[in-house]
Amino acid sequence: MSIKKSIGWTDMTLNPIKGRCLGNCRLPDGTAYCYYSGERGIIKRFQQEEGIRITFSVFDRLPKTPKRIFLCSTHDLFGSWIPKRWRDEIFLNVEEYPQHTFQILTKFPQNIDREMPNNVWLGVTVTNEGDLIKTWRLGRKNARLHFVSIEPMLEYINPRSLYYKHTNWIIIGQLTGFGKKYNPKREWIDEWVRCAKWHNIPIFLKDNLKEIWGEKLIQEMPE
Repeated sequence: MSIKKSIGWTDMTLNPIKGRCLGNCRLPDGTAYCYYSGERGIIKRFQQEEGIRITFSVFDRLPKTPKRIFLCSTHDLFGSWIPKRWRDEIFLNVEEYPQHTFQILTKFPQNIDREMPNNVWLGVTVTNEGDLIKTWRLGRKNARLHFVSIEPMLEYINPRSLYYKHTNWIIIGQLTGFGKKYNPKREWIDEWVRCAKWHNIPIFLKDNLKEIWGEKLIQEMPE
């Protein structure tokens, strides 16, 4: 499924793991906000089955032409609840499609249990200042490219605290579907843009920041 308009930084998503993610993405008030598994998420809205399961046949439908593919966009491949044998099989499939770039995001870089194939971009999700320690852990894992996704940016996060040495790309976005209560401030985003430019790192501002940014969005991709 192509989702370029809604995510922008990828060409399509691929979700071999089905069911409710147990990543526990919560707002300060305790609300689970994940667009897929949260309290207002797709699973509950459409009464989908919540038990996790694996479907490897999704790889059979991949296009032949090279694409950037967000792998496990509705789950966390390195969540502690994911069986290792599932990851083993998923990465075997990834290696069978070297023409594609598979983009993986995790909130649990401490659980990454292997070297990445050459066609993987490995990223970590950061939503608050305390999450920045994850960028240090990500830097210890080999991958063709490391990136940081600051989405949603739920509070001020000091860009000077980022582990830039092993950061090749930065994505920033806001929380959608919960009004403006948790919107990041324009000056927070501007500070990240300045620091990214200083370190010569491409930065991608998601479309959901249009009202906050107030001008043409910077949407740079790594080479």
